[in-house]
Amino acid sequence: MSLFPLSLILYHLEGNVWTWKNILERFCFNPLTENDWYWVVGAIFFTIIFDQFLEPLGKFFAKFPILAPPSYLPAPFNPLKRMELPPSEFFGVSLYGNWKMIILFIPLHLFAMFSEELMWRGFFLPIQQEIFGDWAWVINGFLWAWVVHACLKWHFINMLPSMLIAPWIAQFTNSTWASFAVHSIGNSLIWILLLVGIIKNMNKPQNIKSI
Repeated sequence: MSLFPLSLILYHLEGNVWTWKNILERFCFNPLTENDWYWVVGAIFFTIIFDQFLEPLGKFFAKFPILAPPSYLPAPFNPLKRMELPPSEFFGVSLYGNWKMIILFIPLHLFAMFSEELMWRGFFLPIQQEIFGDWAWVINGFLWAWVVHACLKWHFINMLPSMLIAPWIAQFTNSTWASFAVHSIGNSLIWILLLVGIIKNMNKPQNIKSI
């Protein structure tokens, strides 16, 4: 979430004028056309399908000690741990009727993703387009995957479809809204899992600490 103020600081250091119009133009928050939305929906399906298709690679690489995820990381983030359905906890926090957790998590998660898009697609991608032209989305995607998400080292291959599709759709539509839509809608699947866990576990005894 710190990327949000950092993006604005970089905007200021460029010498840009603080007007709403200039901010929207600099960060490429251009309106999406109806045709753009078709591409966005296609990109979301592409991301979800390829993430599932390449999931076994994450499990394979996670077995190597140098690429293994930390033991505290739960499923589905840790491919070596089995996902409980419905989930009963999330990072050690009980989902037992825990509505306040989801109420806090969703807006914070959205803001974090928006901040990431503001920096990587809104600020950096236009600069990279001036330098690398049509291949800017490739540079942007690989940096986003292997630098920003280097901590997810066991996913260094199967993360690439989602990491590349976001800058591609932003560059293709010339709109950061497009990559934000793909990013946030794709990741919103975790919200559904948490909601199912909250609802399904309400009739079970609580034996895990709550938020």
